[in-house]
Amino acid sequence: HLEPRHLLGLTATPERADGLDVLRWFGGRIAIELRLWDALEQGLLYPFHYFGIHDGTDLSKVTWRRGTGYDVGELANVYTADDLWAGKVVETVQDKIGDPHRMRALGFCVSIGHATFMADRFSRAGLEARAVTSETPAAERHQSLAELREGRVQVLFTVDLFNEGVDVPTIDVVLMLRPTESATVFLQQLGRGLRRTRDKDVLTVLDFVGHQRKEFRFDRRYRGMLGRTRRELERDVETGFPYLPAGCLFDLDHVAREIVLDSIRHAL
Repeated sequence: HLEPRHLLGLTATPERADGLDVLRWFGGRIAIELRLWDALEQGLLYPFHYFGIHDGTDLSKVTWRRGTGYDVGELANVYTADDLWAGKVVETVQDKIGDPHRMRALGFCVSIGHATFMADRFSRAGLEARAVTSETPAAERHQSLAELREGRVQVLFTVDLFNEGVDVPTIDVVLMLRPTESATVFLQQLGRGLRRTRDKDVLTVLDFVGHQRKEFRFDRRYRGMLGRTRRELERDVETGFPYLPAGCLFDLDHVAREIVLDSIRHAL
């Protein structure tokens, strides 16, 4: 039995094990690995429909610190300053998801305050939502997961708490509500919804894309996801991602596409 985190090839190279310091016990060598694309093509994981949606935010003035990225406090302030951004997320969910009241979703946020804010705004929109963070008591956390699994809650908002180790195969929607350039974190979040179950046909991923600082690297997460070089990734974005496993969809709206292309070309 393999969990999605075992299928995503997170220990991709001996040079960078991304915190999974296992390879040193095996001479820095990998005997065999199953990458995301191979797992999808072999039917071990469910296909995904990924939508990159421009959300109108401008993060170019948010403080950036080398090694840690965006200042979390400033970033959270951008997303919680008013209801416009949250309204855009709710509207997109209602547009992309056939029946939002039947979805089982995880939303990955910037901060505890952001997660609480999003849970409140979704609840106001008539969708059962909870914020589950490191401050949530263990019993309440387990209860929220059970309610999500049973369909009594439509979405849980969290802050990296459920990147890995969550066993809710029925998760069919993942909301990327923060800029994530780490391939490892991005794949862990994606992997929360790739588990096979009879209750779903596809995982829907809604990734909200704003104007980023030049330091932000889209290529890192997409290369980890798609297994492509930077040049190949540039061509994929330009041509609409023609090389995807059966059943998968990768769609960037017009503005998001230009933002991602500019970032990739800057990296090149």
